[in-house]
Amino acid sequence: MIGRTLLVLSLMFGLVSVAAADNFRCPNGEIVSTGDRLSIVAMKCDPPTYKSARTESEAGYKGATILVSVEEWTYNEGPNRLVHILTFRNGLLDSVQTAGFGK
Repeated sequence: MIGRTLLVLSLMFGLVSVAAADNFRCPNGEIVSTGDRLSIVAMKCDPPTYKSARTESEAGYKGATILVSVEEWTYNEGPNRLVHILTFRNGLLDSVQTAGFGK
């Protein structure tokens, strides 16, 4: 019985940690989530340390090429904090990644 309870708790905490990876706490304390519009993130968060933009092409319906606007915002808050990279695809926050400790 104890083993089953521990298994259930482990699975629950695992799912919670996966869900938390889709959120980002801005340097000013605001929280943004994947799916948020770029304009909302810009209003909630301080300006990023670095921004880059590019256009990618993807295969679409019946072989058509679709152009996707990709923008990456990098937040580097110093050597004691993790660097976070926010990736926007067509104006929506698509992913939040960590890239080690800052400088």
